[in-house]
Amino acid sequence: MTLTDALRTASHSLNTSSKVLSTVSHNITGVNNPDYVRRDAKVYSDNLFSTRVQVTREVNASIFSASISANANLSRSSVILSGLDQLTRLQGGDGFAETAASSLQQLKQSLELAASNPSNEMLLSQAVLGAQGFASTVNNSYEGILNLRQQADAAIAEDVSRLNELLGRFEETNTTIVKAAQSGQEAFDSEDTRDTLINEISELIGVSVIRRENNDMMLIASNGAVLFDRRAREVSFEPIPIYGPNTTGNAVLVDGVPISGNNSLPIHSGSLVGQLELRDNILLQQQNQMDEVARAAIELFAETDQTGGGKPPLAGLFTWSGGPAIPPAGVLEPGIAFSFAVNPLIDPAMGGDVSLLRDGGINGDPDYISNTSGAAGFADRLFEMSMAMDTQIAFAAEAGLGSNMSLSAFASASLDSLQQSRQEISDRVAYQQDLASQIKQTLQEDSGPNLDYEMSALLQVERAYQASAKVMNAVDKLFMQLLQVV
Repeated sequence: MTLTDALRTASHSLNTSSKVLSTVSHNITGVNNPDYVRRDAKVYSDNLFSTRVQVTREVNASIFSASISANANLSRSSVILSGLDQLTRLQGGDGFAETAASSLQQLKQSLELAASNPSNEMLLSQAVLGAQGFASTVNNSYEGILNLRQQADAAIAEDVSRLNELLGRFEETNTTIVKAAQSGQEAFDSEDTRDTLINEISELIGVSVIRRENNDMMLIASNGAVLFDRRAREVSFEPIPIYGPNTTGNAVLVDGVPISGNNSLPIHSGSLVGQLELRDNILLQQQNQMDEVARAAIELFAETDQTGGGKPPLAGLFTWSGGPAIPPAGVLEPGIAFSFAVNPLIDPAMGGDVSLLRDGGINGDPDYISNTSGAAGFADRLFEMSMAMDTQIAFAAEAGLGSNMSLSAFASASLDSLQQSRQEISDRVAYQQDLASQIKQTLQEDSGPNLDYEMSALLQVERAYQASAKVMNAVDKLFMQLLQVV
């Protein structure tokens, strides 16, 4: 080997060491960055005196896919759990002190107490107050549920806006990566950014990634809807500012095609799915259950024709906007819980006569009077109302709790259903958190930089650099000696 060959070899070696050193240093700076993917620098010999460095960025596609799927499932469950927690707080927290079931029991006790001394107007007034407490609980719960549905609707709008923003950024980043690939250049930092964007998108809506030539990517939602294919697709949603009893939330659209609702192939994971499930299923069913509690209470506490003349039942202790008529049995009446109230004709605060609670004939028709003798000690009507809570009646199927049971059992079943759903989703969130964390750790160990490994690689590069420097120094001295001889 001539001195020129030795100098050329050492020079190439220094250049190679410099490129490898740059890659290792970059890896070390990304050790604490969970979104950074390790760069691997491999040295190849082109010929006797030339070497080249090829830097690659490799991500385990299957682990990455599992990670974004786990994130999407966790995001959906976490949103639902948050909604159920809000619903629980609406009903008095974990003690459930402000539920229809608990206030119904308080009403039962106040009626039984009044029946024990029906001539005592104070006890009758206490029974009316118990009824007002029950009606207020139903009203407040119903209004709170509608507010939670509106909040879920607003959250859907925020998620859609965020999704469009992320898809726009994904388009810019993906374009940069494709152009770099077409020109044979590296775009590793942009690839890291793109993976981070995919993670953030998957938290909103579950996606699958299709990799194509020139490092291009295509994003598809869990139901098959295309979110990105060389350009970001438009995701749209029209929020509803105020929710009423009959409000149906709008669907989420991708390029004008619905991906939520009964007339579409729905998406399955991500916070968008969680909010949609809360708004259109969980909270709507709770809303229906409150309507059924109110309707059943009006039916059970209604007055009937005591003469046998066949007159229709009329509103008694409780009434509604359609009173004094009674709503049809077993048929959901949306919004009845809103107008559900104690009959003002027996409320002393509204100028009513509290003794009508004991005697009957609240609506002024003598055919509905139970206490025909006018006895102050008449208690039959009060006992009848107390026992009515445990009488089986028909309930609407939309409430999802069964078709025949007592009002007390229905109210308790509603509460039990909420508690069970909350416990199940809480357990699911705990499991999915562990799963997502483990997959993320596996991905980081497989694709992320390891400080010990990088420091070891750094020492090897330094040794190679020192060896090349020594060769160049020796060649320099030999050249000097040669020039002196010449």
